[in-house]
Amino acid sequence: MDATTLIWALILIAVGLAVGFLLGRSQARSQAGEQRTELARAKAERDASAAQLQAITSDRTSMAHEFQRLSAATAERQAVSVDRTAKARLDQTRSLLEPISTSLQAMNDRLLQVERDRAQGAADLRRQVETVASSSESLRKETAALVTALRQPQVRGAWGETQLRRVVEIAGLVERCDFDTQVAVATDDGGLRPDMRVAMADGRAIFVDAKTPLGNFIDAFATDDPDQRTALLGQYVKNVVTHINQLGAKNYWRLDAGSPEMVILFLPSDALLQVALDERPDLHEYAAAHSVFLASPSILIPMLRAVQHGWKQAAFAQSARRVAALGSELYERLATMSGHLDKLGRSLATSVEAYNRTIGSLEQRVLVSARRINELQGSDGELESPRAVETSPRVMTAPELVSDEDRRPGNPKAC
Repeated sequence: MDATTLIWALILIAVGLAVGFLLGRSQARSQAGEQRTELARAKAERDASAAQLQAITSDRTSMAHEFQRLSAATAERQAVSVDRTAKARLDQTRSLLEPISTSLQAMNDRLLQVERDRAQGAADLRRQVETVASSSESLRKETAALVTALRQPQVRGAWGETQLRRVVEIAGLVERCDFDTQVAVATDDGGLRPDMRVAMADGRAIFVDAKTPLGNFIDAFATDDPDQRTALLGQYVKNVVTHINQLGAKNYWRLDAGSPEMVILFLPSDALLQVALDERPDLHEYAAAHSVFLASPSILIPMLRAVQHGWKQAAFAQSARRVAALGSELYERLATMSGHLDKLGRSLATSVEAYNRTIGSLEQRVLVSARRINELQGSDGELESPRAVETSPRVMTAPELVSDEDRRPGNPKAC
């Protein structure tokens, strides 16, 4: 590179630097002007914003005052409306609550009456409890006296016989007609005296003997010791078995020939039989083996009802036989009466025939001569001829009313 070129290069560089400096300064000036313009604009905008803010603040204050005024007015109107609505609702609520108040008052009155009744009932119940207590005390004494009395054999026997009599009365049997009590019969082995002999319709009889083994039974249910109760009930069952053996050995059925070989051992309470069966379930089989049948009131009543039904059937059969006999007798009498009626009918027919012949003779013989005499005498009267009988007796055709003679061939009345 030569010096000239270098000089021109340096010149160009200097010129470029000068031009750049001038351009930068011009640009800086223009930027400063712009900044001043923008700053003025910003100040104007700030002043406008401040004025606007002040106006807004003033408007806001006026709006707050107006809002407060409107709020107060609205609150006042709402309060008036609420008061009016509340008053209306209060009146409505009062109208709705008035029936409820009336019902509550009536309920209160009813509760007071119920309370008075309860107090009265409690007082009455207290008096009744006192009465029951006194009655239970007297009942306990009476029960104790009854238990003491039932421990005596004669009292137990009388009670058993009384229960037996009540049972046969409930069954509808009549004493001295359907049954007899305490029938004493002398036998070769000694006297026998069953408590009851029940007659059956076929002429046979069933014998009943009442037994009341209450001693151990009462003691068993009077104790609270289970072992002692079991022992006493076992002894009670042994007593029942003893009665079965003794009763089976008496052979009461021998007193009436043809009677069933059985005797009924009557226990006057269902509990007596049930307890015995609970302790010994095979007691019925054991008794049947000795021709003895155990019966309590609930068993004996239907048995005697069956006997009473047999009596009714026998009475019906006897009535039927009597009706049959009366029917046969009536039939025979009707046959005899039919013969008499037949003879009466024939007699009536003969009488009618004789009557008609007499009328014919009267008309043909007598009245003709009488009329001639009348004509000769010049009388105004006229003789009337009697009427003949045209109805004949009805002929009997029923087989029961026709006699054997009328059934002969050739007889017009024969069928």
